[in-house]
Amino acid sequence: MQYETVQIHTFWRNRAKAANKHRFYVPEVADCFPRNADEFRQIVGELCGHAQKVAIGQLHPLLQRVDLEKLGHRYEFLEVFKQTLESEIAQKIVQWLPSVKTVYRFDASRKNRLEEWDNTIHLLVLVPQLVPSIKELGAILDDTFLTALKHLAWSRFQDSKSVIEIQQVTPEEIRHGVCYGAMFFSYYAAPSQVWPEGRSAIL
Repeated sequence: MQYETVQIHTFWRNRAKAANKHRFYVPEVADCFPRNADEFRQIVGELCGHAQKVAIGQLHPLLQRVDLEKLGHRYEFLEVFKQTLESEIAQKIVQWLPSVKTVYRFDASRKNRLEEWDNTIHLLVLVPQLVPSIKELGAILDDTFLTALKHLAWSRFQDSKSVIEIQQVTPEEIRHGVCYGAMFFSYYAAPSQVWPEGRSAIL
């Protein structure tokens, strides 16, 4: 928890220094980005709570009062919870980082059953060129979501060391099938689009 707090505050402090050093500095992070670490943690907590609420809401009324620990063993609950988190995090990334136009999900573990999910949201963002702040934001999201999920009455995340992974891919990498761009030509591990929904925007 102490490491998370130091890391988050360092991120905001570095942004402030950069803005003061360069009068016409245009940050990679949008103005709508949370103003401080406390606001960031509040947003993450709300996203986790909303994902839980959505997942419970799609269950039969008789199951909606079952405790979270038991619901976590049900495929339909776990699927909606994971998909809702993926969608919400993707929307925030696009909102906070203007250079990101498309977000994909991918399965790093290649498990055949959702029950074997590795507890990590794996996202791939499409950017014109690699953006340093995405790595920083990914680390902050990981630490903050990990803390929030551990506070749920759900033992699934108690031993998790990481819950958010964000990687970058450029149109050039996709065209040449290199780095993460190679995944788009894979039959088994091809990423699926999370945001924007309903249309493809690879190139």
